[in-house]
Amino acid sequence: MDVAPRQKLSQVCIFSRPDFDDTAVRWGTYWTKKLIDKCLYQVVDLYKDLATRAENEAAIKANPTAFYYGFGHGNEDVFTGQNLQAVIDYDNIELWAEAWVHLLSCSVFARLGLKFKHGSGYNRTYYFYISTYPNSVAEQYFDSDHQYPLAVWLKDASAGEAQAALKKAYTDYFAEGRTGNDYLPWDRDSHIITCDPGDHWKAAPGIRRVQASHKFQDGDWTLIGDMAKQENDVYSLKWKFPKEGVCRLRYDAEDTEGNKKAKETGDFTIKFPESPIEIVPIWPVGGEVIEAKAAEIKTQVRYLG
Repeated sequence: MDVAPRQKLSQVCIFSRPDFDDTAVRWGTYWTKKLIDKCLYQVVDLYKDLATRAENEAAIKANPTAFYYGFGHGNEDVFTGQNLQAVIDYDNIELWAEAWVHLLSCSVFARLGLKFKHGSGYNRTYYFYISTYPNSVAEQYFDSDHQYPLAVWLKDASAGEAQAALKKAYTDYFAEGRTGNDYLPWDRDSHIITCDPGDHWKAAPGIRRVQASHKFQDGDWTLIGDMAKQENDVYSLKWKFPKEGVCRLRYDAEDTEGNKKAKETGDFTIKFPESPIEIVPIWPVGGEVIEAKAAEIKTQVRYLG
C-alpha cells in the first residue's frame, strides 16, 4: 500500500509492542515497527521494557484522544505487554475511554474489548503462519490487520470503512493463494468494532503541522521540513545550511480544522566557519565576578563537518 512520507504532526499515536523470547511476539513486534514507519502522526513507541502497564497508563493519560495500537498476547479479560504483564484490564480500561483503540491480540474483543467506546480487534484466537524470520508468509496476516489503522490515518476513513479495508485485505490475500494462507478467513471473520461504523477518529483541536521553509536572496522558497513540537509550544527542526548568503525563513502552521497561517522572519546572514570545530563557552563567558578558589568551567564543542 502506498503511503505519504512521514510527517511530525501534533496528533498522537501510541504503540505498545513487547519484545521477549516468544515466537508470536518476535514476529508481531517486527511487523508493528513496519506499521509505525507508515504513521503520519507523532509516535509514542512503547517498545520492549516500555510496554508495561505503568508506561501505557502514563502515555494514554498524557494523550487521552490518541489512536492506540496494541500488539501482544491476550484473552477475554486482559491485554498484555512485556513478559505477559497485564497492560489493560477491567481496573484501568476507562483510561482509554476517549481513545481509538486497535488491538492485534487473541480474544480480547470477546469480552474486555467490548467496553472500548471506539474499539477494533479480534474476538477469537488470532492465528498466523511463520517460517524463516520475519518472512512474507506472516506478512499477509499483519498487513491485512494494518489496513484498519492505515485507512484511518491516510484516508480519514470511518470505523466501518476501515474495517471494510481490513476485511478486504484478508480476502484478497487469501485469493492470491500464498503459502500459509489457511487462517486468513478465520482472522478476518474474528474482527469486530465497538463503535458506530460511521464514527471518525478526530484528535483534540490544536496545531496539526508546522513547516519551515528558507529563501536566499537569489532563490525561491524551499521547504526544509516538518517541525517537531517541544515543551511550551515550541517547534524545532535541525537544519543543515545549504550554502552561505543572506537568507530568511517562513513558518507555515495549520490546525486540525484546516486553518492556516504563515509568518516570515527578517533577513539574516549565513557564513560558514573557517574551521569545522565550533567552541561555544557556557561558563564563564566573560563579565562574571567569581569569588572562589575553584570552579567547574563549561563549554560546548561541536564538529560541524
